Amino acid sequence: MATKKGNRTEHENPTFRLDISILDAIRRDSADEGLSANNLANRQLERYTEWDRLESKFGFMTLRDRMFRDMLARVSPDDLAALGREQGPIEATEYMLLRWKAISLPNFVRFVKNYAKFATQFELQHHVGEEHELVLVHSLGENWSVYLEAFMLAALERVFGIEAGSERTDESVVLTFPDVGVPASQGAE
Repeated sequence: MATKKGNRTEHENPTFRLDISILDAIRRDSADEGLSANNLANRQLERYTEWDRLESKFGFMTLRDRMFRDMLARVSPDDLAALGREQGPIEATEYMLLRWKAISLPNFVRFVKNYAKFATQFELQHHVGEEHELVLVHSLGENWSVYLEAFMLAALERVFGIEAGSERTDESVVLTFPDVGVPASQGAE
């Protein structure tokens, strides 16, 4: 468990028994990526903590990008927007409650960041100035942008009462909303 002491984080050094095949894979992959085995293990444990352990509770499933793009192409933009408006508030609320046991705007931003990082449905840049700007970039086409925009706008409006601004292209969605206590990390993410 990490604890804060001043400006540094304390860490524990747990001991794990691992099958040799797992340890060999960790060593090989960490060397291939230019990371220490510890960094690779921490990344995977973070993924477990933030995403994988919630997978069965949400019913997540993995699809190849090609299959997902084909499915999106077969659904009308109006139907995808309706689905996004329906699912956004539900999914955001459920994730925040399961992961952090609290619904808050900072947790919503963390939810979006986790989706970007672990579900890999889009890449995220989070900027803060006079207001927050979330830039969601993807390669799944216009219909995915339609869905994402509706999903995020509905979540912000129905969960927090925030009417966010948005811009959409076939490969991105930009959301802007007032800074109402949502911390942004340093620089873009």
